[in-house]
Amino acid sequence: MLGSNILEESMLNDTLTALRDNDRFAVSSAQAIMLIDGWLQALQGDSNLDQLKGQLGELRTALQAAQPDESYIRELLVSLADKTQAVAEDPISEGTWTGGLESLSKILRHLGRKS
Repeated sequence: MLGSNILEESMLNDTLTALRDNDRFAVSSAQAIMLIDGWLQALQGDSNLDQLKGQLGELRTALQAAQPDESYIRELLVSLADKTQAVAEDPISEGTWTGGLESLSKILRHLGRKS
């Protein structure tokens, strides 16, 4: 389950810092890909999160496209926000970790709804 190891917690902190420190939660595609790669590594081996990992992979691919489909990327961000919120609300999620996940969910949702 998410939040069960130091790498996951580190990725959450790094992601929140990167998104909060940039103007209006914007990061470059290269920064986003680095964050996604970190998450994919952190979540490796957790079969409960295969769907989340799959969507992260889709987002990574979409960001690397010669002409990224912004609409599709926004859809993925909103979907990831929903999944992140669900993990935060899971009965076995605990501690300050859940607050960070809720913050990340809000940021992802905001990014996904930007025009």
